[in-house]
Amino acid sequence: MKKRFLPLLLALSFIFPSFSVFAEEVPSETNDTVTAPELTLASETAVLMDAASGEVLYSKNADQKMYPASITKLMTILLALEHGKLTDQITFSHDAVYNIEPGSAHIAIMEGETLTLEQVLRAIILRSANEASNGVAEYVDGSTEEFAKHMTERAKELGCKNTNFVNANGLHDENHYTTAYDMALIAKELLTHEEYRNIMSETDYEIPPTNLQTETRYLHGQHQMLNPNSIYYYEDATGGKTGFTNEALNTLVTYAERDGMELIAVVMKCYGAEHYTDTAALFDYGFQNYESVKVASAADHTATVKVTETYNEKPVELGTATVAPAEDIYATLPKGTDVSAVKVEMDIPETMEGPVTEGQVVGTLNVTLNGETLKTVDLVAQNAVDALTDEQKAELDKSSFTGILKKIGIGVGILILVFIILICITRTIGYLQYKKRRKNRRRRRRNTTRRHR
Repeated sequence: MKKRFLPLLLALSFIFPSFSVFAEEVPSETNDTVTAPELTLASETAVLMDAASGEVLYSKNADQKMYPASITKLMTILLALEHGKLTDQITFSHDAVYNIEPGSAHIAIMEGETLTLEQVLRAIILRSANEASNGVAEYVDGSTEEFAKHMTERAKELGCKNTNFVNANGLHDENHYTTAYDMALIAKELLTHEEYRNIMSETDYEIPPTNLQTETRYLHGQHQMLNPNSIYYYEDATGGKTGFTNEALNTLVTYAERDGMELIAVVMKCYGAEHYTDTAALFDYGFQNYESVKVASAADHTATVKVTETYNEKPVELGTATVAPAEDIYATLPKGTDVSAVKVEMDIPETMEGPVTEGQVVGTLNVTLNGETLKTVDLVAQNAVDALTDEQKAELDKSSFTGILKKIGIGVGILILVFIILICITRTIGYLQYKKRRKNRRRRRRNTTRRHR
């Protein structure tokens, strides 16, 4: 009997009054979204994305600006991993520890206490510790203000169009917002870090005594879809981040993997346990209807491009650049799709002007199915091709000067040869004329002698 009422009690414990997030709804800008009228969600906004291809399988108001609450911390974790090592030491300042709302999530880190980056990230993932996020901000950029700017800039680099961060932890601010789609992009980028993959599924962690704390801290995860003892446990879930404020209500980012297909679900502004039930529904929908297929291998789609540089108005060959996709290319297709019908074509120049830097976009690779474009991927240079050095230019100038001298020499030689030929021809003509005159004189002499007889 208790088990029957437990879900209801848990749901009621999450219910809070509704608050308006934004008066004006932002129209969806995401592409390749598959409509799914049979899937009805309670969450105000949501998105389901294939983690490998980045394709959106389901979208509900995915580009509407929302308050993210603590799922903000996924960007905080991303920047920490991009700019530090797990073994790095972080010593917490007064501002990092005390610049959080009273009663908000924390693990009681003390001013002057030193933790490793790994311990701090575990505190963020498992307990959503706000002071831990502040510590990361100061560790990466010196202040929470500069770190917030960094977060927003990095989000734009990832393709986020409707995101603005003003803090590292997601505590409410009217100017701190994002979207379900933008959060999926951030979550997708996190998966490129093996350090994150290694810790995102864990539900428990211990921080041993530190320089100021004599007791062990025991951290237990809050994401109920990862907890085998929870009624919301989802067997294929592999990680994620919870969030809640009175203004944002429940927000949730979750990863799940089944049969080699990895999905990212984001739901925002949810009442009660809707964030868990909606996320489970999204995953069930994705796994039942789609599969992630590798349509092109980076190793199988490489080519070389000749690189030249114009010097003294002439092209000079610098070398060749090997171009290929940055990674294997996946497409999310409805189950049962004939993959053999997928075509891959490379569009690259035969020759390009140098220099070329490693990672520079050189061309595109187009993936089509039955004449329709599935995706277009950049082809990037796998190696750098340097510009001409001063020494090489000097050598070219020298070679050019030597070439000019050779041309002059050849020209002079030709003139001398022509002169010699002309002399020979002139002498030959003169000799022939001399012989002819001599012959005529002899003839005249013979005729004269005959007449005198």
